[in-house]
Amino acid sequence: EVLDFKTLVVKIIGLTLSVASGMALGKEGPLVHVACCWANFCSKLSPRYMENEGKRRELISTAAAAGVAVAFGAPVGGVLFSYEEVSTMFPSKT
Repeated sequence: EVLDFKTLVVKIIGLTLSVASGMALGKEGPLVHVACCWANFCSKLSPRYMENEGKRRELISTAAAAGVAVAFGAPVGGVLFSYEEVSTMFPSKT
């Protein structure tokens, strides 16, 4: 699976080695993927998120926003990216 714990471990090791070696590979995409993997892993620990797929998607969307915010150093940009691209729907309350 794309968001599995095994993928998280491999992605962290690969990202660490590529950034430490000075390779010009870009860390933005892997940082978003690592954040989403962490959110998926944490959602499996809580019955609130494990039983509700909608809540799990919201958590992963929030993690994608955090990953973009960390990668580019722009918290508002991360939120806007999540709102525009990642989340498929938001309730009318927001």
